[in-house]
Amino acid sequence: MSYSLGIDKTLGIACLGITHPHTSGRVRAFQRMANTRFLGAYDESPLLTPFVDALGLESRSKADILADPDVHAVLIHPKSHLMADWAIEALEAGKAVLCEKPAGRGSSDTARIVETVERTGGLFQVGYCWRYAPSVDKMQEVLKAGRLGKVLQVRAHAGCSHGEAGTDHMRRPGDIGGAMFVIGCHTIDRILLHFGMPNSVNARITKFPAVFDASSREDAAGAILNYDDKIVTIDFMAWDPLPWTESWDITAYGTEGVMHSRPLPASYKIYDSGKNGHQEGWTEWNETSFPEIWAVRKTVYSPEIAEIGNPVYFDREARAFAEALRSGAPSNVPATQAHNINIVLEALFASSQKDGAEVSLTR
Repeated sequence: MSYSLGIDKTLGIACLGITHPHTSGRVRAFQRMANTRFLGAYDESPLLTPFVDALGLESRSKADILADPDVHAVLIHPKSHLMADWAIEALEAGKAVLCEKPAGRGSSDTARIVETVERTGGLFQVGYCWRYAPSVDKMQEVLKAGRLGKVLQVRAHAGCSHGEAGTDHMRRPGDIGGAMFVIGCHTIDRILLHFGMPNSVNARITKFPAVFDASSREDAAGAILNYDDKIVTIDFMAWDPLPWTESWDITAYGTEGVMHSRPLPASYKIYDSGKNGHQEGWTEWNETSFPEIWAVRKTVYSPEIAEIGNPVYFDREARAFAEALRSGAPSNVPATQAHNINIVLEALFASSQKDGAEVSLTR
């Protein structure tokens, strides 16, 4: 099945699910896009009415949206237990799909999505929005060029802020885990983008009952991803005090250089040895020092977690999705990526349950 919409045709898009706090940000990104129109939204939640009222959308049934030939694509943004089912329904109805990460509760869900994409030939893109930072593109460029020499060690840090670790959004029944799953998956996405799948993992994903009560699943995590030629260490804190992602960092250590890369405010810092075709010393770059805050405020349609205010990454993500749909190009973040991320996360949690024992990944 071909999903090339063409350059001039108006892109019709609709929502299946609106309860994820990223929904309004993505809707507004497409509403800002030329030659695009929104054709309604559906959800089983009572929050649908205030959502469509606030965003200027029409409330429609799921069957109506999927049967509408003018709807070419859908945003899948319900609770995690519905993501895979609704994404599969949409793909089978001939719609392109932009699905909020992690695209379900675990690898069993993403395996079903991968199978459906392969069977239908549909366009499926996963909403790993942090991947659209220029600092991410730069790290990929530097690594592929071999500028750092042989990268032997990588360190990654991320966290969950705004107290979201204690919300129901991070405690969905059947999910792999809490904040480490729902937010930490962004870091796994970047690790797999830059370095591919590891051979095995070790992890400790920890709950501190004397510090935080049972309202959250995990409070901090440490993990090792083992490769043939490098070691990647990840640490994660569920109670990050910073409001954006200032503490998030991936640093690659090579024999001829070092590179730090952060998503928001987007920045990178590279040290060159002088033996790699670049002048010895540090190069620093910042996209902006004063970005609009990422999470803005809670609303009547997002009462538990603040909706997203910074439009930069959603605009870039929406353009990538629309360009793939119009040109027939491959998905920028395909279903296989979501599936591999969930495989790694499941291995991390399995290792933690075995007191950090090594868990091999099935290739």
